[in-house]
Amino acid sequence: MSITKRIVQTAGLAAGVVGIVAAAAPETSLGRSARRVARRLARDIRYVASSMPGITYRLSGQRPDPDVSDDILADRIRSSIGPLEKSLDIPHVHVMVEDHVAIVHGDVPGVDDAHAITHAIMSVSGVRGVESHLHAGLIAGDTRPSHGAAESPPPSDALLTLLAAAERAGAEHPRAAVHAVLCGFAERVPDNEREQMLAHLPIDVRALAGPPHRHGERPPRIKTLEQLVGAAMAEGGIERTRATEITTAIVAALRALVPDEADDVAAVLPAELRAVWQSGSSAVTR
Repeated sequence: MSITKRIVQTAGLAAGVVGIVAAAAPETSLGRSARRVARRLARDIRYVASSMPGITYRLSGQRPDPDVSDDILADRIRSSIGPLEKSLDIPHVHVMVEDHVAIVHGDVPGVDDAHAITHAIMSVSGVRGVESHLHAGLIAGDTRPSHGAAESPPPSDALLTLLAAAERAGAEHPRAAVHAVLCGFAERVPDNEREQMLAHLPIDVRALAGPPHRHGERPPRIKTLEQLVGAAMAEGGIERTRATEITTAIVAALRALVPDEADDVAAVLPAELRAVWQSGSSAVTR
């Protein structure tokens, strides 16, 4: 382990040196290109450094028992990707597990960051597949953890409508609740109809309901309100005592935002979810 520690320390030092070189590059087109290359190299060095303990662990023949419960596996994944999130300087992603398939949600700066997280999860003992809802490109109000808060454009009227519906239903964290419900509901709608539905919504709402990217096995599809509520709760941001009310309120608000697609969406939903969708036929206003 001392060798691994020295490798990690050396890689960290190398990343720091690369960062200094990037900062010192002149403000020209060539200098800007050099800084981009340097930043990418520094990120890759940090990724290798954060992966080294796990690589050493596996090379030594030690591998955690893959036959564990979903809850334990979810904790194992969070522990495994924690150092990677820190080294890549990205916000924490939300992780849940169903039948040993990891389902991840969150916002990351770029596609490379999303791929790094997915790859790291696939290497965790016990994971049979990954369904990634990671949105590449931080949305309004989000920054890399090291950057602090930044001024962002105001939310769209559609997002405000959804947030208001969540708040009225009792959500303590309306944005997280909207994100959790939209991800689960949008995933249940078949690809073609989902694209049509999302096309009627502004970009900040679409970013909260982006389609997943899958690797390996996929989890069971949501068929009932109970499953949709459970998925939203597992994603985070929804209080157990108000979970059903919050979920149905957000679904109703979503339906009011896409009246031209309401009937088409209803046609592709299973019976119980169709009833929930159609029950929100009255307009929802802020």
